[in-house]
Amino acid sequence: MKNRDKFLAFKLWWELPLALLSLIFYKTIKGLLPILFLKKIFQNKAKTNKKIANSTNKEVYKWRFVSEEVIRQPLVLSYILTTAPRWNVHAIIASTEPVPVKKSLKIDISSCVASALSWSIGIYSSPERKPVKYIASHEPILQESWREINLDPGKYTLGLRYYHWYDQVSLPAVSVDNNQVINTESVNSSHINNYFNYLPKLIAQDNIFYRFLNYYIFTILVCQKWLPQEWVRKEFLPVGDPNNEFVYGVIYKGYSLTLTLNPLLLTNYDVYLTIFNRSSLPINFCQINTDKYTTSVIETDGFYLVRLRHKSDLGKNLFQENLISTELVSK
Repeated sequence: MKNRDKFLAFKLWWELPLALLSLIFYKTIKGLLPILFLKKIFQNKAKTNKKIANSTNKEVYKWRFVSEEVIRQPLVLSYILTTAPRWNVHAIIASTEPVPVKKSLKIDISSCVASALSWSIGIYSSPERKPVKYIASHEPILQESWREINLDPGKYTLGLRYYHWYDQVSLPAVSVDNNQVINTESVNSSHINNYFNYLPKLIAQDNIFYRFLNYYIFTILVCQKWLPQEWVRKEFLPVGDPNNEFVYGVIYKGYSLTLTLNPLLLTNYDVYLTIFNRSSLPINFCQINTDKYTTSVIETDGFYLVRLRHKSDLGKNLFQENLISTELVSK
């Protein structure tokens, strides 16, 4: 790695200015995209998805299941690469449009329990998309069918993740201020299969726009020992689920990544690995079930993300960094 380190030190002379421009570009697009484009898209989609309940005359919203059809829509991939650029390719994903709340929100978690072995729901303020509350399957207080969350008045979106899902998958009903505004909705298994079959093909959509949008991430990971760690984490994982633990870093062209896991880690966590190219498009992803795992040789510079998800309420058995080690190996 010494020769590689010397090369990178020289390469940083032009990488740093490009990374700064990329960061500015990313922040600009992240601010402009919802204002200029997605607001109209979501308004048009809302006209299709919203229904008026005959008995209550209340608006009823629908979950937006992330599918191949959705990703293929104009600007959706750009939106993902600015709002959740290190997106989770290991789970079924669904979200809602902003829902106005005055006092409280209830979620029918019995649908989640019946749909997947492991799951989480995030509640985010809108339009800031700041995380407000998370509910996870490993919490010990999930005996009730409906989970109520008290919230400040405002608009909120919900983000749902299903891991280890069952044959029958449904998205939960949601009640706001004692009015049911989202009904339970089944997800067709063929749509799920099509989505996960499509993910490896995303790399074919790579272009200079996506590359420059997330170009700076690789550079700040190379330089992270000289940068504030919390800032690096927020740039790399702007909406990272707090129920998960994360390990991440760069990977270089012509190298493979070796992970060594303590058996205790595999006992208490599900371990998921994703490797992204510099555009933040997934090029390799899998679940790891062995105490040592080595990827194939990666053919482009990029970065990796290891998600560690609790299998149960761990109590005092909290994550420790020495339970997992990573090593880059040249071919």
